[in-house]
Amino acid sequence: MKTSTDRILTTHVGSLPRPDDMIAMLNLKDQGEPYDGAAFDQCVAKSVDEIVARQVAAGIDLVSDGEMSKISYATI
Repeated sequence: MKTSTDRILTTHVGSLPRPDDMIAMLNLKDQGEPYDGAAFDQCVAKSVDEIVARQVAAGIDLVSDGEMSKISYATI
């Protein structure tokens, strides 16, 4: 776990904005429509990489996946 005695570390909770392609795949999955599982996993990985990079660039100390693979906070 990252700690600091010099300053308060920053983080956030909850969802972060998803790219359009991630939203489209999440909607297919949520609606029970056919979707390519491998393409979904690849899209999640790309979306997480991008959102983590944005958090690091913004100076967030404790980054997260931004809940990229979830349609909402109440779903898996």
